[in-house]
Amino acid sequence: MLTALHSIAERKIEQAMAEGTVPDLSHWKNKPLPEDSMQNVPADLRLAFRMLKNAGYIPEELALRKEIVQTEELLAAATEEKDKYNQLKKLNFLKFKLQCRQGRSLQIDDESPYFSKVVDRV
Repeated sequence: MLTALHSIAERKIEQAMAEGTVPDLSHWKNKPLPEDSMQNVPADLRLAFRMLKNAGYIPEELALRKEIVQTEELLAAATEEKDKYNQLKKLNFLKFKLQCRQGRSLQIDDESPYFSKVVDRV
């Protein structure tokens, strides 16, 4: 079975080379492959992570960080006070959600905008 697949693959490669549709890869000759971007991921999880990455999935933390950056850009570009307020409210919520997702507790000190609200409720 492997030899049949091997011969089919060889035939397809030769056909592509004859047609000139194979890209020039001579710059890779005698050079090492690029470093693996998943070298810090345990070996038993690399395959699963690579499949998720190739499928277009990104972790929730990364999606939240992207959304925070987009919200900050919208906040900087906002001209009306109502829009600024809404974007700032959304930004605070996203940052809080990211902190909770990372396992950090919400730090509320006397300089926090939520401090007076929490004190009033207690």
